[in-house]
Amino acid sequence: MNHQRTESCAQLWDPFRCDHPSKRDEKRMDVASSAKPRSEGEHRTPEFTKINPRKTIPAISDGDFNLSESIAIVRYIADKYRGKIPDYWYPRDPKARARVDEYLEYQHMGTRVHFSSLYFDERKSAKTGRKTDEKKRERLVTNMQKVTHIVQKTFLGDKQFFCGDQISLADIFAAHEILQLVGVGRDPVADQPNLAPWMERVSRRLNPYFAESLQGVYSMSGQRVPEKYRSEL
Repeated sequence: MNHQRTESCAQLWDPFRCDHPSKRDEKRMDVASSAKPRSEGEHRTPEFTKINPRKTIPAISDGDFNLSESIAIVRYIADKYRGKIPDYWYPRDPKARARVDEYLEYQHMGTRVHFSSLYFDERKSAKTGRKTDEKKRERLVTNMQKVTHIVQKTFLGDKQFFCGDQISLADIFAAHEILQLVGVGRDPVADQPNLAPWMERVSRRLNPYFAESLQGVYSMSGQRVPEKYRSEL
């Protein structure tokens, strides 16, 4: 496959839409050209297996260096191209960077596992028409709500963003993990006094790319991305 490459390039394979970075816009990292598999199952092809033998997405190929797992990828890119991208995404200062890492490590078995567990359960029910056991559904919802409280209380608090006054990689990962539930008709931040305005701040800071990334998940429940997530700074 032929993929366009930027001046300094790491090819990124991802099932979601990823745009080419722009030097004129600091919202994008000017380090990586990107491509999504052109067909279902492409990540299981021999070509992709050379990049990631575990055949999972995302993965990057930067010259003769291949790497998988989203957290490892963003850390690698941030470190390799430090000085070319704004420091606030993944700070150089050890303490500030540790705060970003704190959330990135927590989200694996916190935000991600509990929000995605509820999402996949309700998505499966919608597809098959079979109702989930009520006790199981109640447990999944309770776990999601507990994590929502933890994230709002201990990570965001009364700050503008998760790690302070500036946005970081932590906010990007958190926002998309949380909003996946709109794909099954839930609005996980609607009644959250701190998370709701935070999500709008994240969207304004990242748009138009944030709104574009949400189109797929909102369309799953027959919705359009709401205006509050389509506005820009």
